[in-house]
Amino acid sequence: MKRNRMLLIIMALIIGGAVSFLFVSNKQSLSAPIFFVANAGDGTISEIDLQSNTPVNSIKLNAEQLSHGIAISPDETTVYFGTGFQGKSLRALDVKTKQVLREKTFEEGIHGIDIHPSGKYVYVSLMAGLGHEGGQVAVIDTNTFEEVVLITTDDGPAHVSVSVDGTQIWVANVNGNSVSAIDAYTFQVLATIPVGEVPNEVALSPNLDYAIVANVRSNSLTVIDMMTFNVLSEIEVGEGVHGVTVSPDGKQVWTANNHSSDVSVIDVETLSLVTTITTGSFANHISFSPDGDLAFVTQREANNLVIIDTIDYEILRELELGKEPHEMTLKGMELNNVSKSDKTSNDNNRSKFGLNKYIVENEVFAEGIEVKAQLLSPFDEENTLLIISNIDIDPFQYFALKVEMTTHSGDLSSIPFAERTFLTNDDGGEIKADKWIVISNDSHHPQFLALFEKTVDKQPLLKNIDTKLSVKFRPFIKDELLINLSK
Repeated sequence: MKRNRMLLIIMALIIGGAVSFLFVSNKQSLSAPIFFVANAGDGTISEIDLQSNTPVNSIKLNAEQLSHGIAISPDETTVYFGTGFQGKSLRALDVKTKQVLREKTFEEGIHGIDIHPSGKYVYVSLMAGLGHEGGQVAVIDTNTFEEVVLITTDDGPAHVSVSVDGTQIWVANVNGNSVSAIDAYTFQVLATIPVGEVPNEVALSPNLDYAIVANVRSNSLTVIDMMTFNVLSEIEVGEGVHGVTVSPDGKQVWTANNHSSDVSVIDVETLSLVTTITTGSFANHISFSPDGDLAFVTQREANNLVIIDTIDYEILRELELGKEPHEMTLKGMELNNVSKSDKTSNDNNRSKFGLNKYIVENEVFAEGIEVKAQLLSPFDEENTLLIISNIDIDPFQYFALKVEMTTHSGDLSSIPFAERTFLTNDDGGEIKADKWIVISNDSHHPQFLALFEKTVDKQPLLKNIDTKLSVKFRPFIKDELLINLSK
């Protein structure tokens, strides 16, 4: 009897051990999409595949160093990386073949990189280095691999972040102790906001409410309202906070702290510290898996990747990487199993920045003629329908104007308005209509759709929040007409 009881106890221990083993094994069988890490110090990229027997693959790129930023296309076929302050170029890497497809060289070094959710544009921060004045964000068309526009920011733009709805671009100006918020449609700098000392990275809430800035020298986070651009709070975190990210559900902020070699976890609702996780040597950048179950931390001196369970705040595994690993391509990656209804609901919720924002309508009169101009919003369904029903283009590509003329005598349809209509700003920038479409050729009440480029010599027509935009009609009777389109 005693022997049978002993056997039962042993079997129970074995089964219990097996269950425990399976539990540990499941926890160690980590789930995340394949992602890439920029190793700035040795010019390589680490490909991370947690389902593989060899989870880290080192990709050699014939570069001495890499930029700190990295991004992947939404379809996960192309990785965009920079060759830092030496190579000064942006490259596109084919994920399947590991071959560089294209390269674009700049006059200054590249620090940060991010990509628009549509995959159409890559945003690259250009700067001379720490302590230097000046800097720009270059917008690169992923189809042509050419500059669309160069946006002037404050000094030393570092890491770049794009909002989940694609309406805003944020950049941390490491030498200017500020961040710049940029309108992704107009390329207009909406605000430049003073923050702490040496801001390195901005994390944007998936709920589109907060921008959170990591201030390296201040050991703090600055919390900014994404609608009003007002600073709401400054939170003390670890020493040398360098990387920052927001959980996919928007409830927590996690930071990678260089000098204290740890991770700070902040509750968004209370803006208070939840816990501190000791990692190793120089916690550098941090990202979540798309489902939020795991956090990944690169460590600049340890040259490794730390994987953390976000429920228990436990380190599950460490992977050896290249030299000085920085940012990962996990930023902006979505779950593959998001339902269509959920995604539609999300997209509808994301319209608060764009909806009706650009709809402006004004009119002027000249010798019995009423001229009305309406700036159309690409975020407005009715406006968009008007554009695409007349011409097959992306409504976000141009400034689109609906122009209406009214007179009680004469034939307005014979006047060459296409040659005499310009979009202007108060700095003297002037653009002739790129496309002029006749909607109605009524002699007393013609209607037109005019499409204008958004830049002049690769500079935004709308430079900042104070820039005034107008539509100018060269004299077609006596006086030049000017309609102010700025709110």
